Amino acid sequence: MRRIRRRAALALGLGALLTGTAACSANPFSDPHPVYGKPLGRQLDAAARTTQEALTASFTSRLVYGSGPDTATDTTTGRVDWDQDTGYADRAVRVPAALPERDATAIGGRTGPRDWDQTYALRGGGGVYVRVDGAEQQTWLRFSAAERKKFGMTGDHDINRLNGAVLPYGGTLAEVLTAAKPVGKPDRVRGGGRRYTVEVPASHAADVLPAALAGPVRRADRLGHGKGFRATVELDGQGRLLGMSADLAPQLGLLHAAGLLDDVPALHADLRLTRLGKWQRESFPGAHAIFLSGEVLVPARRLKDGRCADTQLLGRGSRVLFPVDCADPHDLWKYEGAPVHHTVRTPVAADYDERRWGTESCRAALREHPSATADPATVVPIGKTTFAVTGGKKKFTGEPGPGRSLPPGARLRITGSYDCLVSTHRPAS
Repeated sequence: MRRIRRRAALALGLGALLTGTAACSANPFSDPHPVYGKPLGRQLDAAARTTQEALTASFTSRLVYGSGPDTATDTTTGRVDWDQDTGYADRAVRVPAALPERDATAIGGRTGPRDWDQTYALRGGGGVYVRVDGAEQQTWLRFSAAERKKFGMTGDHDINRLNGAVLPYGGTLAEVLTAAKPVGKPDRVRGGGRRYTVEVPASHAADVLPAALAGPVRRADRLGHGKGFRATVELDGQGRLLGMSADLAPQLGLLHAAGLLDDVPALHADLRLTRLGKWQRESFPGAHAIFLSGEVLVPARRLKDGRCADTQLLGRGSRVLFPVDCADPHDLWKYEGAPVHHTVRTPVAADYDERRWGTESCRAALREHPSATADPATVVPIGKTTFAVTGGKKKFTGEPGPGRSLPPGARLRITGSYDCLVSTHRPAS
């Protein structure tokens, strides 16, 4: 009986439409396309929302520096789940030996290795997880928004920018999709999709560059010297994002002016999305393997003697260390230096150099260590030296310093103790 009543109602509705709205030429049963049915200026905003409604996707994002055999690449492959608000990605940076050290550091955000791999996981609410591959087990280090602020990982820091707005994984060309403005009408492509040429404003140019390169670009924009760029955007028949590519050459002039990438003649970015709406393997880290960064990371002074640390995990400029077992990949070792006890009667400027005494103390201790293979030139002393003036016919006032002579018969006594940090030959992951 219910089906009959519904059919009767439908028949009445059809009759009303045929008689009362016969003059209307539009098909009342066809909704406008969720993307292409909107004004041109709003289509890319709609495309971002429609892409997210697919719920899942795989992606590959690349930055390519230069061309030919000296090309550096920064490639990220991963999966995103908008329903769970999570992401999982593997990043691989490859920088050829021909590029200067400064450029290699800026591209990869690492002060030592030119080639490195890292795995990340993202969760909505600002959670970023960095995988740590130890000799015994695989663990994850979590950085909440509050923890990143505590450690100074704000702004364009490579870890801070991993939470994206369009994709759960940030730092890709997708970040500029909603800011891009179409240049003319899009071209139709196979399957009913569209290909747009777009302009990206200068204020968003830094969103697709790593931290060390994003900084100079943002500063140039604040000074009114910023450069936008053109990109292409490809959507499928449903209006979902399939890919983007961009020539970032306008940014190279700004970076060259800042002394970066002088030997890089080209800069290109691209993004591809696949498996939209299809099942993706869940790879988010389990709670048993997660360590909270706020409870694990320590400043150099708090790293215990005999412990090792991975300084590359957190990227360039980090103010804290990640302690690891010395059997695991690491690039820093802390040990106790030799005590300083020295007395001079006629001090010269070098005798007041506190760092000199600390460095000599650390190098002396390193030479005595039976298993040390580190380069003594890389030691960094942590500690304090005390200077005291004794003896002499006149009282010495003030602090010893270069250019100050001691009273006749006086002696300068130098005492101190140091902990020492030294770069090792066991590269961190």
